[in-house]
This record gives sequence, structure tokens and C-alpha cells, in this order.
Amino acid sequence: MSSSPMEHGPPARQRVGGRLSPGEFDDLFRAWYPRMVSQAFLLSAGRLPLAQDAAQEAFVKCWRRLTDPHAVVVDNWPAWLRVTVINETFAALKKEAPVRHVGGEELDRADRGLDPASHLDLKDAYRTVCGHIARLSDRQREVVARCALGGQSLKEAAVIMGISEGTARAHLYRARQALNPVWTELKAMGVLDESSEGGQ
Repeated sequence: MSSSPMEHGPPARQRVGGRLSPGEFDDLFRAWYPRMVSQAFLLSAGRLPLAQDAAQEAFVKCWRRLTDPHAVVVDNWPAWLRVTVINETFAALKKEAPVRHVGGEELDRADRGLDPASHLDLKDAYRTVCGHIARLSDRQREVVARCALGGQSLKEAAVIMGISEGTARAHLYRARQALNPVWTELKAMGVLDESSEGGQ
């Protein structure tokens, strides 16, 4: 099975962190926008418009930060984008109706934004993963996203979510149990940060 587009690193000539020129920002956008949409798509359990909006908003914030001479320099833009997309996705979900399962037509359109060589059964894999994610509670979905995708520690996730670390750990455990049948697919899609608490 081939790796997903989210697993590949940025082009060799693209710097990962620091101040970027307009051309380097364009390279960052081209390399990472589809991955950010894919991740938001999975986190929202198949809401493509929401995923696109979340990814676009993340890059708007990225541009604003790049053009602010007083902003702290970011050492790793892809990691920063991952966390920002997570924040934007869950902020948008809190304003929306409950998450529902992805429809075939929407999945087809999301499919076209991804590398067609990533999976021969990409559509089925996405449908399966989205179904499992949709069945998680809001808290479970958020804590597993922050820890397994965003690389945040349980303590960091708990502070952001306004819950205790013990509660966050319980949500993460339940989410891991619920997602266990599709954990291999999540790894293959490059969604998980294996160095994080959630990816272990």
C-alpha cells in the first residue's frame, strides 16, 4: 500500500520554519493545504466545506503571522498548521449541528483533493474511518485529535479543553478503544503523530 500525501515531507527546497518569503509561503500552501483539508475532513467526520474553511483559516492566520514583524517566529510551520487546523475545526463544529456520517457525493469531492495514488481503496478507507470518528463523543474526538494528530500532551489538551488531565486521559482511552478497528488506516493516512501520547 502506498503512503498517503499526508505522510510525505515538504519539498526539499521549502524551509519548514522561520520567516518565509511570499514564494516560500506559496510552496507551504501547495504542499500542506490538501493535507490540512484531509485532516479536518476526518476530524469533522466528513464535513468537506467545514474542513476547507478550517484549512483556509489556518493559512490566513499563517500569513498574518508571517507579515507581523512582532510575532514570534514559528520553528515548524506544518506542526503549527496541524494544531491551528484542529483548533479551527473544533471551533467550527461547536457552532454546527451534530456531526453526521459522510455522504458518498461529498466523499467523492474530497477524494479529488488527495493524491489518487495514496490508496487504491481510499474512498472506502475514508468512509470507514469517518464512520468510527463520527461515533465518538465531542470530547473523545477532540482529545484524540489534539494528542494523536496535534502532538499535544494530555496536560496541554486538558488545559485547552477546560477539563482535568484525568478526564482527558479517560476520554483518550475510550477514543483509542473505539478507534482501534481503524487504527491501521489512521496510521496509513498519516493522521497520527506516533511520537505523541495519543499515537502510542
